[in-house]
Amino acid sequence: MPKHLVLLFASDFQVLSYDLQLEVYKDFYVLVYPMVFFIIKDHGMTEDIIQEAFLRSIKKSSQLQDWDKMEGWLKTLTRNVTLNFLQKIKRNRDELDAEDVFEDREVGATSSVSVPIDQEVEMKIMEESIVQYLAQLKPEFRQIFEMRWFHHMSYKEMAIIMNVSEGIIKQRLFRAREAIKQKIEDDWTLK
Repeated sequence: MPKHLVLLFASDFQVLSYDLQLEVYKDFYVLVYPMVFFIIKDHGMTEDIIQEAFLRSIKKSSQLQDWDKMEGWLKTLTRNVTLNFLQKIKRNRDELDAEDVFEDREVGATSSVSVPIDQEVEMKIMEESIVQYLAQLKPEFRQIFEMRWFHHMSYKEMAIIMNVSEGIIKQRLFRAREAIKQKIEDDWTLK
């Protein structure tokens, strides 16, 4: 658990010094960024959502009853803000005028294959599960995984940042992928 996040719940956030507020925000950002980015796939929108979720967590911090569930509570709140954002985008898309809808259907019919809604829902649930699996990895595996897939870093860049060889980076990445693969097989394979 990031050490400054407790300040979000322990006191009146507005009374904290600017430096402490910044540290709390940084801890919050690091905690939720991978999850939001995994769903949204856009860095700018991810940052906007994190800011909105952070402000909402300040307003609702008094609702948390069990301190042991603080991290989960913050992630759930952030996930809900993210899903609300997606619904808002969908509503805006649905408000297109008739000409735009007609043109999109015409192009869509010839250029792509639609995915059944049940498969889309299952993929979203699996994505959320993978985010949870990432949170359960050893810190060094989680960091490597996030650097590679969320920040699109090369093996060389990761090796420099972590002050290890590229071989160690590849080994840790392999182990992280295997751990997630095993969790997927355990949870998603029919028994």
